[in-house]
Amino acid sequence: MHQKEKKWFFVSRVITKRFIKIEMENKSENKICQNCHTEFIIEPDDFNFYEKMQVPAPEKCPDCRQQLRMLYRNFKTLYRRPSSLSGKMIISMYDSDVLFPVYDVAEWWSDDWEGLSYGQEIDWDKTIFEQLDSLFNIVPHICVMNTKSENCEYSNMVISSRNCYLNFGCVENENCDYGHIVWNSRDSIDNLYIYKSEACYECIDCINCNNLLFSQECESCAESIGLFDCKGCVNCIGCVGLINKSYYIFNKPANKQEYDSYLKYNPISDNKNIIKILEEREKLRKEIPQRSFFGFRNNNVSGNHIYNARNVHYSFDVKGGENSKFCFTTRKALDSYDASFNPDISECYQILNCTGSNKVLFSQGVIDSHDAHYSDFCYNCDNIFGCCGLRKKSHCIFNKQYSKEEYKDILSKIIKKMKEDNEWGLFLSEKLKVFTYNESIANEYMPLSKEEALNKGFGWKDTIPSTSGQETINFEKLPKDPKEYDENLLKEVFACDECHKNYRLISREIAFYKRQHLSLPQKCFNCRHENRMKLRNPRTLFDAICTKCGKDIKTSYDQNKQKIYKIYCEECYNKEVY
Repeated sequence: MHQKEKKWFFVSRVITKRFIKIEMENKSENKICQNCHTEFIIEPDDFNFYEKMQVPAPEKCPDCRQQLRMLYRNFKTLYRRPSSLSGKMIISMYDSDVLFPVYDVAEWWSDDWEGLSYGQEIDWDKTIFEQLDSLFNIVPHICVMNTKSENCEYSNMVISSRNCYLNFGCVENENCDYGHIVWNSRDSIDNLYIYKSEACYECIDCINCNNLLFSQECESCAESIGLFDCKGCVNCIGCVGLINKSYYIFNKPANKQEYDSYLKYNPISDNKNIIKILEEREKLRKEIPQRSFFGFRNNNVSGNHIYNARNVHYSFDVKGGENSKFCFTTRKALDSYDASFNPDISECYQILNCTGSNKVLFSQGVIDSHDAHYSDFCYNCDNIFGCCGLRKKSHCIFNKQYSKEEYKDILSKIIKKMKEDNEWGLFLSEKLKVFTYNESIANEYMPLSKEEALNKGFGWKDTIPSTSGQETINFEKLPKDPKEYDENLLKEVFACDECHKNYRLISREIAFYKRQHLSLPQKCFNCRHENRMKLRNPRTLFDAICTKCGKDIKTSYDQNKQKIYKIYCEECYNKEVY
């Protein structure tokens, strides 16, 4: 071969190798979920993320990964049980049958015990998951996860809040009751996914709203009742898809006198009038184009309820983020995958209930920490592996202190061992799931019947705390005029119209109903919450066709709802509305 030919031969080989490398980098891989046996796709960007995080590609589909994570957390099933330390009766997310000790919030945060005292040596003859099970089942757990909060004893997963009752998964709230994922809000009752709002009642997925009642998917609305997908509206009733309107009733303009007259003859203190408003609103929804996706100020995103984000995909309920995927209920997610119920995170993977943390993998309840692996309920820690109940600690493995050099060396050996045992990359040990399916948050977002849950190998508890038959008054005998509501209602026990279980009222909600001229609730909190959850679209993307332009789109509206509503792509919807 001549010198010139050799030169071109080697150049050709280099070019060919580069093309092969580029082709491999852009190649997706179809896999079959080891759990549900459905097909899912791992895309090139996913492989890049897994390589950066030094974790293997998952063997389970995104939905199964999300479901299995949520099984480790109970939000709103609360028990009365004795503290394992003092014996006093406490409110706890853990029943008395769990293996580990459970302390009251003040007891857990006290200096009377130390997480390092439970430290264990590494046993190289056992799997890492076996040793996690051993450690996590002896370290004291906090009864409810209330961080930097005051007077929130009957709430759980609450952060930086005060004066909240039966609020779950909530952040920076004040005087909020009966809520789920209520963030940066105050003086609001019976809400689901509201953000930066005040004096709201029975609202779902509303942002920056004030004095808004029985509304859904609204932004910056005030003094209104029964709105859907409205923005900047004031003094409106039963409207759909309006922007910057005042004094509209069922999408028709009205003056102040007509508005006041409607409320005078159809008072919202009568629940029948609320039902009538919502029924008229539903008729409008079927006539008016519906957006396929809810969110704003985004660039290159997919999922639903995504705001102020860029390059965030197959994610739901994200209030800010970048370069993330499979994130569910986060306030800000940066460079993270597979994260559920985490207000602010970056460079995290397979985590649950972690806040203000960076580089956390396969962990839950890790707060204000970084470089944590396979850990649970640790605060202000860094460089920890397999730890539980630590505070302000560094370079710990199985709650045992090491030097920085020892930690680094042992950690690499642990990861090597976990890879050999096929554990590295899994979320947590199956044995650490202390909650049954109907106790866990999984049943809120992926509801199953008892039979379905048991058939899938999940646990089920028939003894969820409740009472029935102890009601002291018939609802028909209660005052109908809100002006007559008083503290005497605190003495009464009611029976839910739907499940017939008992519930009571608290002073703050009575004052709220009186101030807002609302009827007293005829259903218990659990049924009210369940009914709100049913009104949300699932955390799934379905194939659809834009009713206007006919192009293929993805939407959280399932096939049945696509037959009911006119679903428009984002471009067509914006042209129609703006």
